[in-house]
Amino acid sequence: MIFRPYLILALLAVAGCASQTAAIDAAATDNEAIAAADMPVPGDVAAVTEAEPEEERVPDACELLLRSLEETRPLLAGLDSSLASQAERVELAIAAMMQPDADSHAADCPSNKATPLGSKEIIGAIEWLYMNPPGRHYRARVDSGAETSSLSASDVVEFERDGDNWVRFTFQHDSSSEPVQIELPVKRTVLVRQASAEDAVRRFVVEIDIRLGEQLQATEFTLTDRSSMTYPVLLGRAFLMDLYVIDVSRSYTHDKYEVGD
Repeated sequence: MIFRPYLILALLAVAGCASQTAAIDAAATDNEAIAAADMPVPGDVAAVTEAEPEEERVPDACELLLRSLEETRPLLAGLDSSLASQAERVELAIAAMMQPDADSHAADCPSNKATPLGSKEIIGAIEWLYMNPPGRHYRARVDSGAETSSLSASDVVEFERDGDNWVRFTFQHDSSSEPVQIELPVKRTVLVRQASAEDAVRRFVVEIDIRLGEQLQATEFTLTDRSSMTYPVLLGRAFLMDLYVIDVSRSYTHDKYEVGD
C-alpha cells in the first residue's frame, strides 16, 4: 500500500543509525584501550574523542525514532488493512454494476410497436405501406426533410380522359419485382430543381390511398425515378403532419395491413 515505501525508508534510517552507533562504540573502545596503554592518541582518533560529547546524543535520537516507529506501526497496519478492505468493496461494487439485470434491460428496451404520444402516434424510420392502387405492400422510408411524399415511377405519360388530365406510369422498384402500370388523375404539377441540374424539372403529383397499419389516408405523391434508391416510396412531412412523430431509432412500428379486414 502507500505506507510501505515510508516504512522501508524508516527502516533504512534505523539501519544507518545502528551502523553509526556501532562505529562510535568501536571508536570509544579503541580510545579506552589506548588510554589504558598510556600511548599517544593519533590525530584522527583524537578528533573522534573530542567530538564524543556531541555524538553521544546520536544513539538517543535513533532510540526515539525506533520508539516512534514502534508506536505508529499498529496505526499503519490498521490503515493498510482498512484500505485493502475498501479496495475489495470497490471491486465488488464494480462487478455488481457490470452484472446485467434482466428486468432492467427489459424495461430499457420497449416494444418496437407504435405507442401513442399524446394525440399522435410513433412512426419509425422504415415502415410497411399498403398502397391502392396497385393493392400491394411496399416498404417506405420516412423523411421529415421532404415536404411531399414521392413514388418511384418510370415511363410517365400524360393523357386526357373525360376532359381531365391523367397520367400513366410504371411502378417497378427493381428488376426482381413485377412491374405495375398505374393510371391516375393529375392533382397538380410541381417544378423541382435538383442540385446536380441547372434546369427545373416538371413533375406530376397524384393521390393514392395508403394504409399504415389500420390508418387509412389519401396521400399525394410526386412521381419520380427512385430506381437507384433503396426504398420505392418516401413519406414526407405532408403525410406526417398532425398524425405522427418520428422515432428514427425504430422501424416497422406498425403491423402490415391485412387485406380483407
